[in-house]
This record gives sequence, C-alpha cells and structure tokens, in this order.
Amino acid sequence: MHHHDHHGCCCGHDHDHMQDQRQSCPVSEGELSGEERALLHELDHHHYLPVARFLLESTKQDDFSSVALAPVYLRHPEESLEQVRRTGALLLGLEEKGYLSLDYGYPLDGYPYEEYHSSQVYAYFCRSVEEARGREGFLGDTPVLELGSIAPMEK
Repeated sequence: MHHHDHHGCCCGHDHDHMQDQRQSCPVSEGELSGEERALLHELDHHHYLPVARFLLESTKQDDFSSVALAPVYLRHPEESLEQVRRTGALLLGLEEKGYLSLDYGYPLDGYPYEEYHSSQVYAYFCRSVEEARGREGFLGDTPVLELGSIAPMEK
C-alpha cells in the first residue's frame, strides 16, 4: 500500500501517468485511486448516498457535542472499524478535492439507514459510551447517530 500525500492536487503519484505531468487543477479523474473512483461511481449511480457520524452528547451539559467518528459510510452492517475509518478517509479526501459534499443533519428522504442502526461499529460505539458513563468528569454520556447524505459536486 503506498502512501498518498494530500498536499496540492498535482502530485502525480499515479505511476502509469508519470510522463503525463499536466499541471491542471482541479484533479483530473486520472489522479484518483481505484477506491476513490469506485466510490464516485457508486455516488454517480445513486445520485446521493447515506452517511452518518457518531456524536457524543451529554445529559449534564446541553451544548456539549463531540464527534467520535465521521464520516461513516456503510455498505454492510458487519463492516469493521478499520474499514469504516478507511472509507471515511477516502470520503474526506474526495470532499477536499471537490468531488462530493458531506451533509449531516439532512438524512435522505425515505431511506431507513437500517445498516447504520444495526451496524457492529455503532453497537461498539454505544457500548464504549455505556462503559465510560460512570467516569468522573465524563461529559459525553449519550451516543447519537446523526444521519446525513453524500452529494456529488457539480464539476
């Protein structure tokens, strides 16, 4: 697995295109990894995709809210935390490059988000919050699944 640096969009890390040093921003699709392209293809196909983030809120302090994990995009409820983090990093990269936007608090109309509510990662998150609840000075005692959507950006 090679490491991509995210500084500037013309780093030319795609070895097949080494001789092709176009200095054009924004990034042409040729500079996206296979995984990034697959995600964009999925988005293209569905127009919008569901996304969520795991928040910690507090029964002790009204305005307390902390993001525990975001963005969370699941294809299966069994996905591991490792997979979720990896997909999240891809999504953030694509958002940074201007391919898509992540909007929380705007769930997709009529989409049940079933795989999110029943997912292993969410169950694990709820358990960790439960276990930490008794601790002194621990504010984030309420797990919240905030639903949202991924939208393609007009290029």
